Amino acid sequence: MKIKDIMTKNIISITVEASLKELAILIKQHRINGVPVVNKEGALVGIITMTDILKILKDIYYWSELESVKPGLGVKDALMAEKEKATIETKMTTNVRTVKEDDTVEDVLKLMCRYNIHTIPVVKDGKLVGVVGVTDIVYAVFNV
Repeated sequence: MKIKDIMTKNIISITVEASLKELAILIKQHRINGVPVVNKEGALVGIITMTDILKILKDIYYWSELESVKPGLGVKDALMAEKEKATIETKMTTNVRTVKEDDTVEDVLKLMCRYNIHTIPVVKDGKLVGVVGVTDIVYAVFNV
């Protein structure tokens, strides 16, 4: 089976200028794990996922715990401020692994497992044409 048979063609993406809060709203609204990041011209420039957001929150939690033992460090407050003003561009992954429409489900599954990737943009002639996620793969493998 080819990726073009199972990929999501109605692409939900976000721009580099968007905030992390806008991303969180988009992810919640569409019940997705991550989104491709595009520039003003619509070209793929990165990807951002729930894992990226979790890393930010993990840092805030860590420093919050540390400051409860040693008050006055101010790192947690700095991270909270950064979280509020950060854009997608500053937190996205730019080294994006992509697949092509004619790649097989098996090949993409191997890629996902090898690199622990859950969402992969699908490109054709350098343009974003779809997204394939782990749920798409699972549904295809189990014919559900």
